[in-house]
Amino acid sequence: MSEPNPDVKSARWPVVLIRLLGRLPLPLLYMLADMLFVLFFHLIRFQRDLVVENLGRAFPEQSSQAIRRLAARSYRHAIHILFETIKCLSFSDHELAQRVEIENTELIDSLLHQHRTILAAASHHCNWEWLQMACSARLGVPLAVLYKPLNHRGIDTLLLQMRSRYGSKLIEAKSSLPELVKFARHPGVIAVVADQGPRADEEKYWSRFLHRDTAFFPGLEKLAQLLKAPVVFVHMKRVRRGHYRICFEVLTEPPYRQQSGVIMEPYIRAVEKQIIEAPQDWFWAYKRWKYKKPVYEVRH
Repeated sequence: MSEPNPDVKSARWPVVLIRLLGRLPLPLLYMLADMLFVLFFHLIRFQRDLVVENLGRAFPEQSSQAIRRLAARSYRHAIHILFETIKCLSFSDHELAQRVEIENTELIDSLLHQHRTILAAASHHCNWEWLQMACSARLGVPLAVLYKPLNHRGIDTLLLQMRSRYGSKLIEAKSSLPELVKFARHPGVIAVVADQGPRADEEKYWSRFLHRDTAFFPGLEKLAQLLKAPVVFVHMKRVRRGHYRICFEVLTEPPYRQQSGVIMEPYIRAVEKQIIEAPQDWFWAYKRWKYKKPVYEVRH
């Protein structure tokens, strides 16, 4: 009999741990999250300097003391979101409905009647996993979601199961175009979290964002022009711990001018406004500004 492969065992234990944690009550998960916050932010200081630097450059008018307080709040909220996402594995429909409120869904109905396909653009603000699940459960229309797979296959499989629980169609971003064109033949919503930075080898759209030259992936604009679809910004607001409110805002509608930035700029300004209003709810522990704008690039 062959010996068990240790690499398989090491790859499996995170999935087992996540499933076990997902069975715990949410208040207990928040207690664990707060303990991890103290460990990682105050003791180990994992990515703490990055969070402080990002916030300090985004809000130069704030004192260093205020930035440190804001860094602690955003770091704690990020860990809460991690455990809220784990809880999705055992969430009941009633719990999700109680914790995520959705306003003005009639706007989606009206746009679908006019255009058949809608692009719903969100950002990494508040709990984007709960946002996707709530919209999939309650909008009552087909929902396609673009995603990038994780390196850990077991955790990636868990996320795919969770995200598709209410019928969402998960489409890998790098090979998405044929699937999206096929999806757009019938009324539906395509969801994109578009504030991630592009890879080094990907096309970049440059804009001034939070006082810094920032590269965005222009896929949102290209897709909207190709499908002739309106773009709706999905606002998510934290009401209190574990409770959120979603509302929709039309950013752009076709016909579009064939000009760079006609869709990206309204989206970027909407994300920036949302961050300024509640900076503690955006994900700052991320090397968002790892590229420098080339001299020859146009900044919008």
